[in-house]
Amino acid sequence: MSGRTSTATAPSTAVGARSRIDPVVYRTAMGLLPTGVTVITAGCGQGTEAVTASSVTSVSLNPLLLLISVGADGRMRRRIDEHRAFTVNVLAAGQEALSSLFASRRRPSGAEAQLRLGGPVGRTGNVHVDGALLSVDCRLEHRYPGGDHVLFVGRVEALRAPVGQAAPLVYHRGGYTALAREVAA
Repeated sequence: MSGRTSTATAPSTAVGARSRIDPVVYRTAMGLLPTGVTVITAGCGQGTEAVTASSVTSVSLNPLLLLISVGADGRMRRRIDEHRAFTVNVLAAGQEALSSLFASRRRPSGAEAQLRLGGPVGRTGNVHVDGALLSVDCRLEHRYPGGDHVLFVGRVEALRAPVGQAAPLVYHRGGYTALAREVAA
């Protein structure tokens, strides 16, 4: 075999540039990309809102910027616009129930949400998730329309990473999965 890489592929559902891709097909295809699972929080006490999200991206090291994507018509979008801050809480393996709770349209808000999240209030006035691998407090820096979502870019104000070696909660192909970990010799 020559040094060329094989380009053989399984049959696909690719469509031409002029065709409209069905949103369900697109969502299923994007489910092939494994992602970490986060709960985004904004506010505390009666003003607490929280939602599960996987659309989180580190944008810049100078300044420290983090991007999130939330539904344009949702409670979380309105709360971030009002509060001008948000916190990204990276969930640990074993926090599937919390992820599912805050992914629901009937997720709690206010004091009930703060109770379920269980963590302290961070520097930007947002509740942290108890047991999260990482909580990143951000002040709103930029806001961009993104179709049926809004992209928020936050300036990182503080990090909270409790000591421990828990594995991250990962979402892939419509369900939670674990990372295979090898112990170094």
